[in-house]
Amino acid sequence: MRLSGRPPFWLVGLFASSAASASESASAAEGAGLAPVLIILATVVIAYLVAHFFVDWVQRRFLVVSGLEYMLLGALLGREVVTDIHVFDDVTTLAPVIAFAAGWVGLLYGMQLRPGPSTDVVDRSVRLGIGDAVGTAVGVAVSAWLLFESGVLGVPVTGSEAEVGAAALGCAAAAGSTSAVDLLRARYPGLMTNLLDLLGRAAKIGDVLAIVGFGLIFCAFHQGVARVGTPNFSEWLFITLILGGALGVLFWGFLDDELDENTRFLALAGIIIFASGAAFFLNLSALMVNLVLGFVIVNTRHGEDVYSTLVGTMKPIRLILLVFAGALWTPVDPVPAFALAGGYIALRLVWKVVSSWITSLGTPLRTDIFRGLFAQGNVALAMAISLQIVYEGVLIDLVYTAILISIAVHEFLAPRLLKGFLVDAGELRQDVEPASRVSKAAGGG
Repeated sequence: MRLSGRPPFWLVGLFASSAASASESASAAEGAGLAPVLIILATVVIAYLVAHFFVDWVQRRFLVVSGLEYMLLGALLGREVVTDIHVFDDVTTLAPVIAFAAGWVGLLYGMQLRPGPSTDVVDRSVRLGIGDAVGTAVGVAVSAWLLFESGVLGVPVTGSEAEVGAAALGCAAAAGSTSAVDLLRARYPGLMTNLLDLLGRAAKIGDVLAIVGFGLIFCAFHQGVARVGTPNFSEWLFITLILGGALGVLFWGFLDDELDENTRFLALAGIIIFASGAAFFLNLSALMVNLVLGFVIVNTRHGEDVYSTLVGTMKPIRLILLVFAGALWTPVDPVPAFALAGGYIALRLVWKVVSSWITSLGTPLRTDIFRGLFAQGNVALAMAISLQIVYEGVLIDLVYTAILISIAVHEFLAPRLLKGFLVDAGELRQDVEPASRVSKAAGGG
């Protein structure tokens, strides 16, 4: 992968701001000084360089998507695990930065909501994406709610915790990822198949629906003291849509034909900070607010230019999400945690099998197409950390842990499942050479 100059610039800037917040907290509490700031900056820079020069190669060579190592790094720097460092001692000071990273994911998916030509592949991907996302979300959410209400986990459930936890698990289960598709494309660049396009589009559609569903959770089960009166569900939803739409129109007014890419990037970062900050202030979903914001922006005259500026930034944002996901983790009882995580992974698989089978009826799609939709990545990760910074409770901590474990498992297995699916579908030969070997052989010949 080509290492561009822009992501490191803003990545270091963003982490500097988060580290400064953490340092402020640590200094006020214990006079820790700049040591935590230096630790996290050095760690993140090293992790970023390792990701670009080593991890990418490992992913292509062994068909795995990494991420667990960054979550472990965040957990080691978190207040709950390594108490001598206190880099993330006061998570409340980092919440706006975390909301910014989650908002960036929402904006990226909102900017993919562009009308395009209708083809058989597109129509089937829309059907597959909707069927898979809705079926998986509803099935997992209902199953999880019944599990929580039964008391099998042995965890006390208070108030609306069961509903929030079950709905969050359902939305995260519906969220997919194009990581496996992208990895297969990178390893086999000469592969001629429509299946990867279909699966990539279906995953993105499912992600958008999952983000919308997740945003509805924040409206239906609003937390904290209302700062704008006592709105009900429909009013919170209206505020979410108006906030994203109004900021999109405001950003549109700042765009100019003469703006270069760097200026557009800075303006984009500013509007995301503003939108995510407003969502965090109101205890709304930064994902959904920025989804609406992105939808408005991409359908303007400058939408294509803004999208091209944004699209190359997802890997650094993923790194941020992974590190903060680990930092936000709170140790839980391992027995119900692993029981819930195992049950959640099993439920996601079962409902994906059922949903993909129903969706494939009457179409040329294979009934086992769920094997190509197994990945679970950035959207589920952004949902998990958004849930953790807004909602509290033992059950919420268990749900958070289950989602993180699920992401690690699915991202590890998804590329190989997708490769096996392509082989069984006759789109890929098992003995086909990866891109690196083909290039080396061509150069040597």
